[in-house]
Amino acid sequence: MNESLSIAHLEFEAGQFARAVQFAQYALAQDPDDVAALTLLGMASLCDCEFGEGIDALERAALIRPLSRAIQIELAIAYGSIGRRNLSEELLMSVATSGKVNSSELLRIAAGLEAIDSPRLAMEACRQAGILNPDQPEVHYQMGYYAQQCGHPTEICESLIRHAIDLDPRNVHFRIGLASMLIRLQRKADAIKVLAAVIPDRLDEVDCQCCLKRIANLFFDCDDVQRARLCASRLKKLSKQSATAQHSNVA
Repeated sequence: MNESLSIAHLEFEAGQFARAVQFAQYALAQDPDDVAALTLLGMASLCDCEFGEGIDALERAALIRPLSRAIQIELAIAYGSIGRRNLSEELLMSVATSGKVNSSELLRIAAGLEAIDSPRLAMEACRQAGILNPDQPEVHYQMGYYAQQCGHPTEICESLIRHAIDLDPRNVHFRIGLASMLIRLQRKADAIKVLAAVIPDRLDEVDCQCCLKRIANLFFDCDDVQRARLCASRLKKLSKQSATAQHSNVA
């Protein structure tokens, strides 16, 4: 591995995707057929939302050597992001039915299928993941989410998500997902009970500003002013960070 590629890997692992792209390009200038550099360039570009460049790099790598299952899945999801839904579904289903896929990969496939408006296929991929790993909390949470998308009865969706919470009681994201569903059902008191076990203890793990607005409003509506203010404070902090990052990118 040349020095530029080594640096590209370090930048990618640090989440500095634009810099990872830059150093991967340096590596490719030395060897245009370096599969590792092409793959890293593709993945870093996708993470940086540069889908055209990412797809091009991964397709070039695939012509030299078959892509791993995980990379194939990311390529398929990228196809969906640029509107090539049929190709995305075809590649996702090809990997899903290969007989070699693991539960984590099936969950990622499910997310890709849901992104191209195929929630029933997503639910089936999730079900297969559950067969492989029935005790994985994420499987049951995602099943509950996709069940909602497919129009299954609320009782089934709620039961699946509550089972995920039973398997991972401290997961704030599962609890916010269930609370959001309960809010839509006008069951605000139940939503408060679901969140009380993790808010404010795990509030710092919540990075979704829409989620924070939703639960802040819930706490305000239910006269839990202290928790509402903590959520609002977290939201304000994230908004500032987002504005600063945007300003830095423009500069």
